[in-house]
Amino acid sequence: MVLLLDDDDDFRLALAANLTDDGYGVRDFGHLAEIPPLESFEALTMLILDQQREGESGLAFADRFHAAHPRVPVVMLTAYESDHLRAEVARRDFVTLRRKPVDYAEIARLLS
Repeated sequence: MVLLLDDDDDFRLALAANLTDDGYGVRDFGHLAEIPPLESFEALTMLILDQQREGESGLAFADRFHAAHPRVPVVMLTAYESDHLRAEVARRDFVTLRRKPVDYAEIARLLS
């Protein structure tokens, strides 16, 4: 199952539909407050989330997620890439950074 967290409803719903069409189970959320306790998720294959979050940053959420699911890779999406963000992502070997708009084929390659 793919856990998808992005507050851009159009992007999130389109990505979730494409993943579902390709046979992936998807749980998608627009806001952090909607997400159940991280420990409640089972059989996760990937977390895809946007770095720009209201409240907690994507990196902070990725760190909490990684503590609960250390073997699940994280794909961080951002429209606002910076040297600081690239350095922070590089310190986390469980995060892959991709710039928005991201091509669906790239997401599919990361899931294979």
